[in-house]
Amino acid sequence: MTKKQHNFAAETGRILELLTHSIYSNKEIFLRELISNSSDAIDKARLKALTDTTFLGDDTNFEIKVEINEKNKTLSITDNGIGMTEDEMHKHLGTIAKSGTKEFMEKLEKAKEGGDHNLIGQFGVGFYSAFMVADKVEVVTRSGLDKKAHKWISDGKSGYEVEETKKEGRGTVVTLYMGEGNHELLTDWKVRELIKKYSNYVGVPIMMLENDTRSEEEKKKEPKELGFEQVNETKPIWKKSKTSVKAEEYKDFYSQVSMDFNAPLGHIHSSIEWNVSYNTLLYIPQETNAFSDMRDPSKEYGPKLYVQNVLILEHAKELLPVWLRFVSGVVETTDLPLNISREMLQSNATLETIKKSLVKKVVGELKKLRVKDAVAYGKFFENYGAILKEGVYYEADLKEDIAATLEFDTLLGDKKISLDGYIEAQKGEGKTIYYISGKSRSEVLASPYLAQFKDTKTDVILFTDAIDEWMIGVLDEYKKVKLKSVTASDIKLKEETAEEKKKAETTEKQFKDMLELVKNTIGTEKIEKVELNPNLWDALGALKTPDGAMNPQMEKMMKAMGQPVPETKRVLELNPNNKLVKAMKKEFKSDVKSKKLKDLTQYAYMQAILLEWGELENIADFVGMTNKFAGEYLK
Repeated sequence: MTKKQHNFAAETGRILELLTHSIYSNKEIFLRELISNSSDAIDKARLKALTDTTFLGDDTNFEIKVEINEKNKTLSITDNGIGMTEDEMHKHLGTIAKSGTKEFMEKLEKAKEGGDHNLIGQFGVGFYSAFMVADKVEVVTRSGLDKKAHKWISDGKSGYEVEETKKEGRGTVVTLYMGEGNHELLTDWKVRELIKKYSNYVGVPIMMLENDTRSEEEKKKEPKELGFEQVNETKPIWKKSKTSVKAEEYKDFYSQVSMDFNAPLGHIHSSIEWNVSYNTLLYIPQETNAFSDMRDPSKEYGPKLYVQNVLILEHAKELLPVWLRFVSGVVETTDLPLNISREMLQSNATLETIKKSLVKKVVGELKKLRVKDAVAYGKFFENYGAILKEGVYYEADLKEDIAATLEFDTLLGDKKISLDGYIEAQKGEGKTIYYISGKSRSEVLASPYLAQFKDTKTDVILFTDAIDEWMIGVLDEYKKVKLKSVTASDIKLKEETAEEKKKAETTEKQFKDMLELVKNTIGTEKIEKVELNPNLWDALGALKTPDGAMNPQMEKMMKAMGQPVPETKRVLELNPNNKLVKAMKKEFKSDVKSKKLKDLTQYAYMQAILLEWGELENIADFVGMTNKFAGEYLK
């Protein structure tokens, strides 16, 4: 049989070079990766058998065998999965045809000093971890769709050889010729330890030869043929009772299903026997996953879906909404047929029932965790809070329950607070949740509308996430308490005396004609009207959005999304206590056509735009006016 020499693809060769130069301090994860590949091959064979009932033949008992040959210094991993054709062998073993390879290589370089060994599986190059411990790797495989078997051999440096060979039945045998310094990985106890540590919950029996504990003399005296025994657990963790699972087991399984090696914030382990029966083990993360950022809505998300012990979907997004994309885990049910298609899953009543139940469970668990461990929940919310807010917008029936899990910065507090905490802190009757929205904390804190709230020490929730604008649109009240923007014109936090009311009425009359002129000077196409607002602290003026209209932050988001945005004319509020406004009034009385009055009017409008971090049509005009006023001041 002719051997054919092939070169590795350029990026594959570079990755192998990095791996084989001992970047990782923990080289033992190679076994985890190879066993995971074997398990995937078996899952593919099971799925193939759903549509081709003759595919498996008599070989229906799936298992993975791990064998040690101390004499030859080899370690072999054998599976009876789907196997590979020659073309598939080139595709999977000779090149890395996956996106993210460049990113992987950059992170691999950076990991040299840190000894981070969790990168490999993240980027779909787990097979190549074999070269961390082996001088040579041999793969013998036969596809269930091909009568021919093929052998692949490589030292991880000079390319690889492929030739036809003989093999009974479908499946793959990966043999590692262990390098010097790695022979300790060829002991029975060590291999068993690694399987228990990294692959204990793989859903396939992992078999090893029985451990013969007799002395060498006894073995010689009475030789016996050893059989294979299973070394991993047969019952998946999610099918066990909660009382029988240790905390460390929960954490280990979380690492397996999420590839996040931080501790999770919490988990949900339940078994439901009702109209729809299912077992589930879901995890809520605390930290962000450095190599799989689930804050990104374009990422594949959702728990693994098993039906009758068969993996149907790796990422069942049909089981959780996109705003819970950070949740990972497993869901298993017997109430679906094994041959169900992806299209059928998308409109399946059973899955919809499970989904509704899971969403309620996750929201309920988040409520508990927020109270149980405020510090840990704070870390979670810092990482995933903005995503959770999406649920308020999307889930009309659950919006108040989801809102109860949220936390916010406030004007007066130095810690985040919940909506319940805000309401509880208010004294007396007639409670209201006051808020201000903007694109950043610094922006909203600069708002002159906060003046009366600071003076009266009335707290205000700061909405500064982009999603907050959408959330406010559907959450106009929480537990029958109204949410109200601080820009509302009817907010009076202090009771006015009769004298103050009379003074305000007089001021309104005095400014009425000037305000009309200001509106016409700025342009009725830009502003709806001009009003007085004495509660702007020392600010010249401010812009507010009329009730029911779209505010500037929402407008920007809609435009960025390419959505049509209706014209919104703003309301300009001027502070009658400000010196420049008083100067405008004086100039108006003197000469309504005054150039100075026109300049002051435009200046007040432009300053109001800048105060809410808006963009001026012509910044040079504003700078010119500022210099002119500064020059007058210096005289």
